Amino acid sequence: MRALILSLALASLLPLTASAADNTSARRYGTSETLSVQNARLGEVLMVRSVDIKSDKRLNAGSAIGAVVGYASVRDVNKNYRNASRIAAGTIGGVAGTAIQNGLSSRRGVEVYVRDVESGKVFAIVQADDLLIRTGDKVFLTGKGSKTRVVPIEGQH
Repeated sequence: MRALILSLALASLLPLTASAADNTSARRYGTSETLSVQNARLGEVLMVRSVDIKSDKRLNAGSAIGAVVGYASVRDVNKNYRNASRIAAGTIGGVAGTAIQNGLSSRRGVEVYVRDVESGKVFAIVQADDLLIRTGDKVFLTGKGSKTRVVPIEGQH
């Protein structure tokens, strides 16, 4: 019973860990980005295409939670085989937890090709698909380096 309660409590954390790691949205900012000056350049969208954004972390909370649940679930196995069963169940739980975590952390995104109006340079930026961005839109490229976002100028659609 204790293992079941522990596994349910730990499993409830999976969606939180998946969403906490999401920094791909043009609508969400980290605390380090608030109250700081962001670069903003005017751009024109040349092309938008759908992509899948998947977690690139090899070890995550799902692995740890799955391993703990698997290890703890082998209480009633014969004493002679208990350690081997715990190792096997922990490994299987870890693999299953990783698969679940990766499934939860996968989401739809867009790859946006934008021409900087001033310099003429073309940039490709991948971000969450949470803003309406179309080919031909005027947008702002905001941020710095790897934290640059494509933000549509309101009132175009």
